[in-house]
Amino acid sequence: MTAFKKLRGTRILLSKPEERESVIELTEKDKQALEDELKKKWSRLEVYAVGNSVEDVFSGDQVYVQISALEHAERIEIEGKIKFMVREQDIAIVW
Repeated sequence: MTAFKKLRGTRILLSKPEERESVIELTEKDKQALEDELKKKWSRLEVYAVGNSVEDVFSGDQVYVQISALEHAERIEIEGKIKFMVREQDIAIVW
């Protein structure tokens, strides 16, 4: 069950992996640099929701998306958590 009525088209929302809280106070620039480095290690992201035109990827699937697609993905906050919006064609591997 999602927090919205419908995701349209061939869009896919991916859940951003949870990050461990740091006891060290980081600047926004350092936080962004750390996130950019972590993106390189994300090989399986969970599908949160799929658009009404997506045929072979489902909520709950684990997927691989190229780093360049994640860097350009729109970020949306849903229920206090960040989601990445990518296109169906950005999904390279489905587990």
